[in-house]
Formats: sequence, structure tokens, C-alpha cells
Amino acid sequence: ARRVAKDFGLAESTVRAIDLRYLERWNQARRKPALKQMGVDELFLGKRQKFWTVVSNLETGEPVWMGAERKQETLDEFFRTELSRGQRSRIEAVCVDMWAAFANSVRKWAPQSMIVYDRFHVMQHANQAVDEVRRAEFFRRGAQQRAVVKGKRWLLLTRWVNLTDAKRQMLNELFSLNRRLMKAYLLKESLEQLWQQPNEIAARAYLWKWIEQLRWQRLPAFQKFAKLLVTHMDGLLNYYKVKVRFGVVEAINGNLRLLLRRGRGYKNVRYLLLKAQRMAATKTEFIAMKKAA
Repeated sequence: ARRVAKDFGLAESTVRAIDLRYLERWNQARRKPALKQMGVDELFLGKRQKFWTVVSNLETGEPVWMGAERKQETLDEFFRTELSRGQRSRIEAVCVDMWAAFANSVRKWAPQSMIVYDRFHVMQHANQAVDEVRRAEFFRRGAQQRAVVKGKRWLLLTRWVNLTDAKRQMLNELFSLNRRLMKAYLLKESLEQLWQQPNEIAARAYLWKWIEQLRWQRLPAFQKFAKLLVTHMDGLLNYYKVKVRFGVVEAINGNLRLLLRRGRGYKNVRYLLLKAQRMAATKTEFIAMKKAA
């Protein structure tokens, strides 16, 4: 906006207003896709605005709506103001994290839809459990042994398939000195297999077998995590009834963060939403990146 304003001798606010009017006309003229598989996640916008709730269309990969904060009332507002009764009844599945407020709102406004808990947020809880084990081992060990655990946080949180040979060697050396960290890491890695089972029955059996492994491991952080999984088991296994695309929500949030960095923040959230929708619908950014490459 600053470069265009300079080239044409206009104020930056004028350029942004022209851009916003164009995006509004583009949005009104296009045919909006039906919302059958919905994703709900929060986005951190900064210290002042903090969290915003982002609703997305998992089939088209574009954000649909943004609302302030991450409360049940926020998602209630979306269902009440943006969707008709018929549109709500056509929602087949809603992918959310294990935040109770979102699930309660979905059950209230779209009770026929299946709640599917997002795999990335489940694994985020698993990583938090690994980190708790790491911190406990750091303080349990003596001063001489603490150097072994210190500085290994990101190494322990990275999946084995994404590690280089040198990093794997470092992890193996750490595991040879600390068996609890090895158990925590292997438990976290094996949980990924939950979403690769042939059907729901096999996935349920796998999850119970995974939980049974914790009985003799003496890992309180994973015991707490296992209780969370049992409480949300039906939502975890609904993935085998409706195969939603887990990565779409994270990709949309990544696009929004990209826009925020490039624009150095947005005062007008509607403008940010339209920018993200245009990016997803036209794939303009991908074309620009290919040409730049």
C-alpha cells in the first residue's frame, strides 16, 4: 500500500480503502461454497486484541468468519448471525481442538454434526506431556546430570522422521542416560499411529492399548494426558466416520499470520478476512511465489 501510494501520489489510507472496496465487491459477486465440513481454531493477534476465533471451510481451505476472543458466546454469534437454520443443518462435521467452549457451541447450534478433535492439538498436548517429563527429570537429576537434559527441549518435541542423522544420534545418547525421557518420547511418537488405523474399531483398540502401557511407566504427565484422551475419545474416533482434512486449519492460520506480518497488523479485521479469503480462493500467493522462484 505504501509503494502504490507513493507511485500514484495518494494517501496510504486511500489506497487501502480502494483495496477494501474492491475486495467487498469481489466477495459479493462470487458464489460462496457450501459449508459442510467446518474448522474452528483460535488465532493470537497481539497483546491488545489477543485471541480471535477463526471459522474455516475445510473443503475449500478458506476462512469464513472471525470473531473476537475464544469464548462459547463468540462461536454462538457466528451460528446465529452468519448461518440460517438450513445452512446449520447441512454441516456434517466440525473440527475443533479440545476446548470445551467450542464443542458446547457446536452441540447447541448444529447437533447433527460430528465433532472431530484436531490431531495437531492432540499432539500438542502430547508434546506438553513430554516437556513436563523433561522438566521433572532436569530438577530430579543432580547438577552433573542436568547438563545431559539441558537444551534438549526442541529436540524432544521434534518427530523422529524430521530429524537428521546427527540429531537422532544426540537423542539416542540422551535416551541411553535417561530411560524416562525415552519412554515419554516413544509414547508420543507411537500416538501418531492412532490416525493410521484401518477403521474405528482398530483405532479404539489401539488407543486403549496405548493407555494400558502407561500403567507401569511412572509418568504422571502422561497419566493426566491419558485421562484427557479418555474423556474425548468419541471425538477422536469420529475421524473414522468423517475424514476431515486436519492440516487445513493450520494452513489458514499460517496465511493469516503471513498477512499480519506483511501488513504489520490490521486494525480492520474485516479487511484481514477478505485478504485471506482472496488468497485462498485465487491462490495468488502461490503463483507469485512460483514466479519469484
